[in-house]
Amino acid sequence: MVLNSFVIIFRTIFCIGLFLISSISWSRVWTTKQGTKSEGELFEVLGDRIGLLIKGREYHFSLSRFIQSDQDYVKRWKMTPRCPACSKALGTRTIEAGGFKYHTSCFSCMVCRSGFKGGDQFRRDAWNGMVHIKHYQFTGLCGTCSRLFVKKNANPKQFFADGRMSCLSCLKDGVFEKNILSEVEKRVWETLTQIGLSKPKGKLSIRLVDRNLLNKEALKINARGNLRGLTLTKYKIVQGGRNSGTTFDHQIYVLYGLPYIECESVLAHEFAHVWLNERFIDSTPPVVEGFCNLVSSEVLEKEKSKLASILLDNLQNNTSLAYGVGYRKMKANLAQKSWPQVLMEMKSKSKPPKIK
Repeated sequence: MVLNSFVIIFRTIFCIGLFLISSISWSRVWTTKQGTKSEGELFEVLGDRIGLLIKGREYHFSLSRFIQSDQDYVKRWKMTPRCPACSKALGTRTIEAGGFKYHTSCFSCMVCRSGFKGGDQFRRDAWNGMVHIKHYQFTGLCGTCSRLFVKKNANPKQFFADGRMSCLSCLKDGVFEKNILSEVEKRVWETLTQIGLSKPKGKLSIRLVDRNLLNKEALKINARGNLRGLTLTKYKIVQGGRNSGTTFDHQIYVLYGLPYIECESVLAHEFAHVWLNERFIDSTPPVVEGFCNLVSSEVLEKEKSKLASILLDNLQNNTSLAYGVGYRKMKANLAQKSWPQVLMEMKSKSKPPKIK
């Protein structure tokens, strides 16, 4: 008799929980500051970007593009207690771990499929994947988006010859061929020319390479770290005669297999280096790399995927003095000025070589 009462009470509460979740997740009409309207469901907030489900597809947008009432809605949405794994509102069937509450159905290991128990240590990625620490050795970690995946279920192509690993999603969108790289290059320049960067005057060559070759070439300029791309520029100055002037030869190296969006951001960064090099702009690493990351972020802001949001978040939270702190200072500077002003400031740092 007690058992039957419990079942009835549980079902009543669970149905109410479902009703509350459904009412919160209804779609609404979103309006940009330019007046464009779209009906979609908010499913995620990542940094200053939001995820909207529109006609069955997931998109990510900068929150600042929407009118104030939409921004206020997002603030209220964030105040609702949500499961960190699925971002849905919490009902009555929850479990607490590490200061967070999860749906019991979401709180399980991707390797053994068992639910986590009290005292279990686990790791969670930004894509709702969770794994026991003791099972972590059976998972791979995507080098781009940091998504966890179970190795035994992976496609062999997800493991690159140079030691890198890719999740299946990033692999499917990977840039392995020269013709796709050319498409990426064209797309990047559409954004760069809009902000005022001109295409190089000198010879430009772009190569898809593995990590070993990239690191080897990087040693020529004493560059190290988790590199995705590299620019090497040679110049020649001729005085007098019919061929007087300065010529440039730029060689850009990009890791093969990067997903399309990351390849865009890497190329944008390297094209910014080319722009600086042709103007002999010399400054500290935080200024140079910060500027190049700022240019890269402009390309990422144009994209409407979660990967773009994650890469932007990585830029914002990078602890490197050059790539992180430098980027944030450049971003703050741009917020107070315009791109033409920022480019003019960079040009003022030009230090052409003196010919004796």
